[in-house]
Amino acid sequence: MAEHSILLEGLLDRFAGQTGPLNPADPASAIEVTGPEAQHAIRVKRLELGHRVRLLDGRGLAATARIAATGKVRGEWALTAAIERIDQFAPERPRLVVLASAAKGERLERMVDQLGQLGAAAYAPLDTALTVVEPRQGKLDRLERIAIETAKQCGRAWVMEIGESVSLAKALERAKQRNAALIIADGAGGPYQATGAAEIVLLIGPEGGFTPEEIVQAERAGAVRASFGPHILRIETAAAAGAAVILDAERRQQA
Repeated sequence: MAEHSILLEGLLDRFAGQTGPLNPADPASAIEVTGPEAQHAIRVKRLELGHRVRLLDGRGLAATARIAATGKVRGEWALTAAIERIDQFAPERPRLVVLASAAKGERLERMVDQLGQLGAAAYAPLDTALTVVEPRQGKLDRLERIAIETAKQCGRAWVMEIGESVSLAKALERAKQRNAALIIADGAGGPYQATGAAEIVLLIGPEGGFTPEEIVQAERAGAVRASFGPHILRIETAAAAGAAVILDAERRQQA
C-alpha cells in the first residue's frame, strides 16, 4: 500500500527543530489526528494498525509514522500515529513562481494541481490587458485547498503558495526587487536556457496572449522570451509545460 500523507497546519509544531529518528514506543512520539483527515484515512483509505503514514505541516517538516490506534474520540474519528523519524526539508531550488492569467472553470483548478505536482513554489493569477477571468476570493480559497490536496497526494513537504491577482507591472517590479530571472512564454521565443537563478518567474498570458506593448514592457524589465512547444497552447497547458521544462533544465544544470 502506498504511504498515505496527512497534512495539517500546526500538526508537527511541538517537534519543531527536532529531526532524526524517534522511539515510536515512547508516548512522547505519539501524535493524535482527528476530524476529516482521520476519517478519510480510516474510512476511505482503510488504514489500520501498523500502516505507515507520512505527516506533513506544509512548511518543510515531515514525519514518518505508523498507526498505533484508531477509533472515535468525543464522537469523531481519530487516529494515533507513532512517529519513527522526523525530517526538515528546505524549499526546493530553484524557486519557481508561475504567474499565469486564470483559465476558465475547472481548467484553472487542474492547472494548480499540475503545477503543485511538478514542484512550482507559488502561483498567482496574472492580470494583463487581455485577461478575461479574474478569480474572486472564494476561488482563490478553493485553489489553496487544491494545493494542499496536491501536496498530500505527491508527498510534498512544502505546499505551493497561492497568491492574489497581480498586474504585469507589479509582477515585473517584484521580480526586480527579488533579483529573480524573468521568463515570458511566447511562441516567437527560443528554446528555454537554464539561468542558474535562485528564483525564476514564469509569465503566462491569457488566451488572447500578451499585447506587443506588454512584451516590450517585460523585455525592458529583463524578461527573456521562451517557447515551450511548436503549437499554440492553452493557458493551463503552457503553465504546466513551462514549469516542467524550466525545472528540468535548472535541476540538470545543478547536478
